[in-house]
Amino acid sequence: MGHLRARFAIETALALFVFASAYPLIRIGLSEIPPLTLGAVRFVLACVVMLPLAMMHHPATSWKVSRRDLVAITCLAVAQIVIPNALQNIGMEYTTASVSSVLQSTTPVFTLLLSIVVLKEHLAIKDLVGMILALSGVTLLSTGGDLTSLGSIVFVGNVLQVGVAASYAVSGILGKGLLNQHRPILVVSACFVIGAVVLTFLSALFERSLWPASLSASVLVAVLLLSFMYCAALVCWYDVLQQTPAFKLYVLLFTMPVLAVVISVVTLGETFTLMDVLFSALTVCGVALTQLRRLER
Repeated sequence: MGHLRARFAIETALALFVFASAYPLIRIGLSEIPPLTLGAVRFVLACVVMLPLAMMHHPATSWKVSRRDLVAITCLAVAQIVIPNALQNIGMEYTTASVSSVLQSTTPVFTLLLSIVVLKEHLAIKDLVGMILALSGVTLLSTGGDLTSLGSIVFVGNVLQVGVAASYAVSGILGKGLLNQHRPILVVSACFVIGAVVLTFLSALFERSLWPASLSASVLVAVLLLSFMYCAALVCWYDVLQQTPAFKLYVLLFTMPVLAVVISVVTLGETFTLMDVLFSALTVCGVALTQLRRLER
């Protein structure tokens, strides 16, 4: 039992560290690779890992899906891979990795909003307070506390990061039924393939003239880590999720923006002011408050 707990602790720590490291790695990759192309390369390489892994653990017969499920998986891939990567990578050309990580942590708030609108869930007072706090924090963080900056290029970059959080929330709703019917690694692998194909098409359509002739060693390492370590982290996360109550992992996810900020400041030399810390704390506290209902279950 102790050995198993130690393994889960290591896997959880690895997953959180890799997820948090993705933000500065993307910033490094964007220094030489256009945004859509970076997303395409990332998931093409990820498919090289995930597809053999999925096939090795599951026979070909388990890959059969209905036409309806195929449509659902395609929609999930668009919401979970294509749109978030496009918005995230384009937006991070204008904002910092630190701020991006905090803004994207608001996914649970958008999930709650969708649950209320689509699934007709009850809105509790603490949910409402949490949403107000989180969205206030997002507004202040996105504008640097200066509402006159609305419309600036940095603000646009920050709004795109909020769009990433909203898209992830949509993917969570779409993926809920699929993950109940199919093994997670199969759904994830299928989404990776579809996402890689769509992003490659968009990259060739809009960014072909911007493709670099060569890459520096630092960018190459960043792309490889972003692709392969992400796969390893995802496998670790699902392994722990299958054996651990989900609410415990949701609590740990609140540490990811903090890790991302620390890693970004150390590796990229980004500045994160006291006001940024306060606005981020307001955002994360609001998100945590919206999740109390889930954590109490």
